[in-house]
Amino acid sequence: NLDHVWLMKMLKQRIDDNAMLSLISQWLKARIKSPEGGFEHPKSGTPQGGIISPVLANIYLHYALDLWFEKKVKPRMRGRAMLIRYADDFVCAFQYANDAERFYEVLPKRLKKFN
Repeated sequence: NLDHVWLMKMLKQRIDDNAMLSLISQWLKARIKSPEGGFEHPKSGTPQGGIISPVLANIYLHYALDLWFEKKVKPRMRGRAMLIRYADDFVCAFQYANDAERFYEVLPKRLKKFN
């Protein structure tokens, strides 16, 4: 359930091709047909089964989660900490339980920041 505005900001960090950014934006906003026959324009997320969806999820979580974990979380931990991520799933491991508990408290705030 990634936020389109945030995703486009993240993509603009690495892509300097306005035509490509425009195509991605159009693709994200492509209307979806409901089982009843109506159409809706998504405001978040990527189309399920879309070929580029896993790539976009990886980019989104790289900025929203990976960099934050490496630069902000790990330096504040008493023991070792690691984040293992595969597409939009992740597992965090901590040497000490209190480090894990502290992380568990701040994680929802971080994810909320990126909707």
